[in-house]
Amino acid sequence: MYMNLFSWTPFILQTMVYPFTWVGLRFFTHIRILGEENLVGHTQGVIFAVNHLSELDPILIPATLNPFSPLMPMFYTARERFFYEKKGLAQYFYGGTFFKLWGAYTAYVGTGDLALSLRHHIRILKKGKSVCIFPEGGKIPEGVIIEGKTGVAYLLWRTGVPVIPVAMRGHYKMTSREFCARTRTITVSYGKPITKQELFNLRPDPGVVPTREELRTATHIIMSRIREM
Repeated sequence: MYMNLFSWTPFILQTMVYPFTWVGLRFFTHIRILGEENLVGHTQGVIFAVNHLSELDPILIPATLNPFSPLMPMFYTARERFFYEKKGLAQYFYGGTFFKLWGAYTAYVGTGDLALSLRHHIRILKKGKSVCIFPEGGKIPEGVIIEGKTGVAYLLWRTGVPVIPVAMRGHYKMTSREFCARTRTITVSYGKPITKQELFNLRPDPGVVPTREELRTATHIIMSRIREM
């Protein structure tokens, strides 16, 4: 559970790897960080809604932030362990204890109940921590932004924590050879925060759980912001 060992290990691990990822990205790639002004002024965590290109994505976001920022450490939504079909040593790192140590908690798919599916992340956000979510639900080719799952909109409505849309590009299917040859330019763009008031307070009764259609509409707006960047 979040309220014990795994509440502080993400800060330790993400802070430890930060110097290496910061140097590595700047030496081996041409990295551009846009919209940093949209990260200023937050006194506690936010919801980062990010398009998903690569297995590097969960590392790229912390690597472009100050590890001592109020927005850190980062917690994540993850799938059940069986979803990650890995072989060799990788099977011991995907899902399970290692994911929790890094800050990734399972979002239970197929329950039909978003409050149940996202219960860990609701608790984390209410504690003032950041959650990074990939609304598309899987890796999508660069240049393509599909409609996202409604969990991101539900978290915004349920917790009132603003969503910062994040658009990443430049590292889809990047090979180790391309990385070492410094041929790739990676761009991470942070958009303006999207608030609960902006998406939900015009409803007749803001306190009632949004319908599926209302959540889809809110999610569409969030994904459109990512697409625009």
